[in-house]
Amino acid sequence: MAGTDGMLAEPPLMVDDPDAQAWDDVADVVVVGFGGAGAAAALQARESGADVLAIDRFEGGGATAYSGGIIYSGGNTAIQRDAGVTDDVEEMVRYLGLEVGNTVSSATVRRYCEESGETIEWLIGHGVPYEGSLFSDKTAYPPDGYHLYYSGNEQVAGFKEHAKPAARGHRPVGAGMTGHVMFEALRQAAGAQGVRLLNHAPVTQLVTDASGTVIGVVVNALDEGGAQRHQAQYKRVVPMLPFKNGTIEDARRKSAEIERASGQRRMIRARAGVVLSTGGFVNNLDMMKRHTPLLAKNYRSSLRLGSLGCDGSGIQLGQSAGGDVARLDHMLIARNLAPPMALLSGILVNSQGERFINEGTYSGFMGQAITEQPDVTAWLVVDGAILREALKQIVTGGWTLFMFSGPQLLNILAGGTRRGRTLEKLAGKCGIDPEGLRATIEGYNRACAAGRDPLGKSKDYLRPIERPSFYAINQSIWARMGFTMLFSLGGLKVEEETGEVLDTSGQPIRQLYAAGRAALGLCSNSYISGLSIGDAVFSGRRAARHITGRLNP
Repeated sequence: MAGTDGMLAEPPLMVDDPDAQAWDDVADVVVVGFGGAGAAAALQARESGADVLAIDRFEGGGATAYSGGIIYSGGNTAIQRDAGVTDDVEEMVRYLGLEVGNTVSSATVRRYCEESGETIEWLIGHGVPYEGSLFSDKTAYPPDGYHLYYSGNEQVAGFKEHAKPAARGHRPVGAGMTGHVMFEALRQAAGAQGVRLLNHAPVTQLVTDASGTVIGVVVNALDEGGAQRHQAQYKRVVPMLPFKNGTIEDARRKSAEIERASGQRRMIRARAGVVLSTGGFVNNLDMMKRHTPLLAKNYRSSLRLGSLGCDGSGIQLGQSAGGDVARLDHMLIARNLAPPMALLSGILVNSQGERFINEGTYSGFMGQAITEQPDVTAWLVVDGAILREALKQIVTGGWTLFMFSGPQLLNILAGGTRRGRTLEKLAGKCGIDPEGLRATIEGYNRACAAGRDPLGKSKDYLRPIERPSFYAINQSIWARMGFTMLFSLGGLKVEEETGEVLDTSGQPIRQLYAAGRAALGLCSNSYISGLSIGDAVFSGRRAARHITGRLNP
């Protein structure tokens, strides 16, 4: 159970004679965590003929159900063709290779890209609705009525020269954030196929035989009353709502209390494999303090994008059996400037007044770049004309865009925005070097006149900053109204062909698998929208295929 050190997993239970053990339930495949990765693993395993039991600490959905539901797919999917988007696997491989780096092998990147079209068809076949209405402007999330967009850095300098840009962010059809649409379709499909689901049953231990093979799990199954109180705590934590960090910590504590008071120990056998698909650890502040201390220090200014179950428990379960981990110090650190689009015409500067990134870059790159500045401080400098246009776009952009631009409005109005009649006065109010800011603005305005930005910003957003008054909007990591968005990217090391968890010597732990954000994966180096859900579906199905391949050689 949860302790003050943030540990959620007990050491594995070793059973000498599995056949003589009194098990409370038995399945071929046990899936631990029923979010996007877990649903994909369970459904794939069941379709391949396995008896599947999926277990969730709460009632399923995880971060996927709270998300925008974007999946990064390309290489000429049916949806791209419907939208008139030209793409092929080789262009997608070249682009993703830049984003993924060396976190996974080039073979895994290629496999992901080659399977993209089939993945979309598989999801459509299980009721996830997609269609090809294309949104071509720069945005963090497309407005209602649009379901295909450029969700990464495809059109950004340094990327578009390397690979032909294509819109690859596939959004499920629906209003607002549509991750719940995707998950509900997979949940219903899994149930229809015969996947069994055990809710409100935190997995506290793995079970192994004498050889170290994982043969099951120990759960703490809650009674009916406990489950109701447990789910009430879960519903308190809504990732995109601001000012909820205190609620997260309180809900974690109360959930653990309910589990201690209302749980019953049960042992469940897995004949062929256990898949850990419990999400990341962004809602385990103790783990954040160990692995991302800068972000933990500033957690009150963040939006932690995970469900209450994103507590690192699956990662810890894997480690308890000897599993190795990597990139636990990597998180998505996202700062959205657009929408509203007008703010892309501003410039981000640090305390020296220096510009340090193309403002049209993907939000995750922007947040990471801000953490690398002195005192993790950054200001978005605009003039009055740009600010007025941005405010107009916020209030007239519709509800879906407001979900993303609304926090920016709150930051502008209540986040300590500074105003100065001159650049020097503005710099003095922000603690920015005035000479540095003046030189940067003058250089930027010359670039706007020439129509060519040295940092590669699109000409569509090149607009001189020259009409007093001048404004600086606080984009620092420590800014309470800046709402830096976070979720963890690293996890358990896995064998890339199978999804098996690797131990510290690089050997697979027999019958133990990991998927989604519990595992090291395609987005563990850097993140673009849709790559986490894409990797969750890819890695969940990969694990299921390997397990069922051993069942049905």
